Amino acid sequence: MDKKKDYVKICHARDDKFVKTEKERIETLQKSGWYPEKYKFPLTLQFELTTHCNVRCRHCYNNSGVANNCSDRMTIEEWKKFSEYVVSKGGIFQCVLSGGEPLLMGDGLFDIMDILHKDGTSFLVISNAYLLTQEKVKRFAKYNYAWFQISIDGATAEWHDDFRQREGSWDRAVNGAYMISKEGIPLTIAHSVTPGNLKDVDKMCKLAYELGAGNIILGEVTPSGRSANNLELLLSYDEKNYLYQMIEELASMYSGKMRVERSSTAKNQLLRYINTPNSGVIIRPNGDIRLDCMAPFVLGNVLDDDFETIWLEKASDCWKNPAVLEYVMSYGDDNDINTMYKNYYDSDIKI
Repeated sequence: MDKKKDYVKICHARDDKFVKTEKERIETLQKSGWYPEKYKFPLTLQFELTTHCNVRCRHCYNNSGVANNCSDRMTIEEWKKFSEYVVSKGGIFQCVLSGGEPLLMGDGLFDIMDILHKDGTSFLVISNAYLLTQEKVKRFAKYNYAWFQISIDGATAEWHDDFRQREGSWDRAVNGAYMISKEGIPLTIAHSVTPGNLKDVDKMCKLAYELGAGNIILGEVTPSGRSANNLELLLSYDEKNYLYQMIEELASMYSGKMRVERSSTAKNQLLRYINTPNSGVIIRPNGDIRLDCMAPFVLGNVLDDDFETIWLEKASDCWKNPAVLEYVMSYGDDNDINTMYKNYYDSDIKI
């Protein structure tokens, strides 16, 4: 390991440069009329299908499985109705399906996907794979994907099962990931890096490659949801430096075979959103229209309001809202902790 280089500063400088360059590029294109100031309808939507989950991850960013976190007003029939509404308004390019655990929706998950699939929508599914079976994988194979994301948080069952607090969850995740890739569905492995598994990132990449993943995201735990009260899961500066160097080396090692990426900081990601026209929102299990998974702002509710109206009046330019800007700038540059709110822990903010 090269102990002289500060990989954290190097990587964050790259991120800052990318944000600045992207902002300048978009502004130039907008002046020439080649890039929209606003979108009349979202390009992508995330369906946070349910608060329920069959594991109890210590780091869960949205506090899944907590009864008072958010009620599931959006039944399967309501999700199907809203999907039909989206199609009737011209449709979207991509739908992210998450939870909780989306596979807990049973056959209803495929009913929702079918409605959007017929309109040409592609999907990004986020799952712990506990309920994946060969029969379900065969059903998933008919859809178009950005990727199918499965979370594996340890190179061994011992760490993963303890971290997710469900015995047997590692075996299910590994077997599910292999079935997904074998079926030809693009597989991404999401791996949460903590002080406890930091030294095994090379083993984790080897496992992801053997499972047929096209991509592995080595992500730091974000102080959000349950992890906001488990700050011992966050990496120290020296640990981040180790991780970032390992990612550089592993990305080179697997070049042309599998992408090895690190997650962006919450602040950096939100700054990117501020600099571009808003292209999507999250629909929560209670119907709330939420700005982003890391920005706790609610614009309306699809069960109580007309979504297109909310989009045109609030969502299309909501990143410029003073409250949103203040929230984004309240993130620490070093620890990525927001000093204003505990995301998905404190109540969402209506704007």
